[in-house]
Amino acid sequence: MKTCSVVSGILLVVVVCAGRSWGMLSGSAPRAMGMAQAYTAMARGPQSVFWNPANLGLEDNHPFSWQVLAVGGAFAVDNNSWSVRTYNRHFTDSNDRVSPRGTSHYISDKDKRRLLADVPKSGLKLDLSMEPMLALGVPINGGIAFRWPWDLQSALTLGLTSGMQGTVPKDIVELSLFGNDFAWDRRDSGLQEGYDITAWDGSAWVVGSINWAAARSWMPRRLDPYLSEFTVGATLKILGGMYASVVESGGAGLASRVDGVEIDAYLITQRARGRGIGLDFGAAGVTEDGRTTISVSMLNLLDRIKWGRGARQDSFFVIAEGLLLYNLVDPAVTRLADVFDNDDVDGDGNIDFHVQIGSKSFTRDLPPIFRLGVAHEHTPRLSLVGAYDQAFASRFGLTTTPRLATGVEYRLVPWFAVRGGLSAGGRWRRSSAVGMAFGPFPMGSMEINVMDMALVNRGGFFPGLARGTAFSVRFVEAILL
Repeated sequence: MKTCSVVSGILLVVVVCAGRSWGMLSGSAPRAMGMAQAYTAMARGPQSVFWNPANLGLEDNHPFSWQVLAVGGAFAVDNNSWSVRTYNRHFTDSNDRVSPRGTSHYISDKDKRRLLADVPKSGLKLDLSMEPMLALGVPINGGIAFRWPWDLQSALTLGLTSGMQGTVPKDIVELSLFGNDFAWDRRDSGLQEGYDITAWDGSAWVVGSINWAAARSWMPRRLDPYLSEFTVGATLKILGGMYASVVESGGAGLASRVDGVEIDAYLITQRARGRGIGLDFGAAGVTEDGRTTISVSMLNLLDRIKWGRGARQDSFFVIAEGLLLYNLVDPAVTRLADVFDNDDVDGDGNIDFHVQIGSKSFTRDLPPIFRLGVAHEHTPRLSLVGAYDQAFASRFGLTTTPRLATGVEYRLVPWFAVRGGLSAGGRWRRSSAVGMAFGPFPMGSMEINVMDMALVNRGGFFPGLARGTAFSVRFVEAILL
């Protein structure tokens, strides 16, 4: 059936191909993702800048390290309703049904109601995020670490992340599953006469940063009996990028009547380029036996971005009464004004579905994030990690729900590592991760890593139950020491 094919395609895109950013900026390195991002206490070198700048001052850092080459990237996707198992249950060949007309890939109304029941009243949420890794000589989401005067260990890095998140009204999902019912049929079923096709929400962004971090050792007297090291650090960030979001949506929606379809919907959006500055702070300590690291950071604490360059607010709207299908396909109808009730708002002689309504600048700051991490070297080959993350605003792909994570890294041999991790809370509620890497291979003054990769199940511990996935890979990485 045609409806089944359309819904199958939409569901496949939602489950397999459409994610939310994992942190600003940047938690997408394969080693971090392979341990469920319980990486705050383990990050070293330039990667410390993205987790806790104080880690730079710990003694097990190399005095100099430069990520000079890497090829790879990271991609994440999730939704709040459907999993791979949902798709397999209804749309794979093994679950084909035969319709009354003999057509395969048929799903019953009961199946459709189950699909619709999985969508919350707030709507179908879709999220996507992407981050590049490094390029030759240009350390994107990486950088260089080096000694600085006054016993400072410093790092200079570049960060870049992009993402989008949105909400599709539940009634749009219902329309795609069941088609358009007449208003009186919906009223007799105890539903409102029209479909709410107006409750849209979403945002999209590309944010880059130039980060300069510095850390140094400092041992408070009260901690001296318990710690062999204690460091403090900070990061100064110059931020810039592009941002767009839905400001408001509304209208009467869509209703089918005998004399045609009524449509009344509008959407107000804003977009701009912006720039700003930010500060991160952190502290880290190592226990007396040198095997356990405790790391605490506050990221994006004072970040401030003003989106003012090219700022504009736009209104998109459509109004129609008595709209019939043959009006849309009739060759005699040459003007949209003969079909829709929209007006010529700007007076140019053409019907308007979109007008600019403003050019005001606005602010959308990066959410402050508190991170607490612990890393324990159980044996020279086995490391155990744990983390607690708390964001203080729900934007740029983050949520205020706290997140707990734990992970493990085991080196079967010095040049081959396997990783795993679990997390609870946060945006995805439940997630699991696995990863592996070949390296490091010493080559003179360089270390080479190859096929460093991680796969994360988001929204469920097992692949079939997960409602999203994240994948990170570095095919090759060269670090100059």
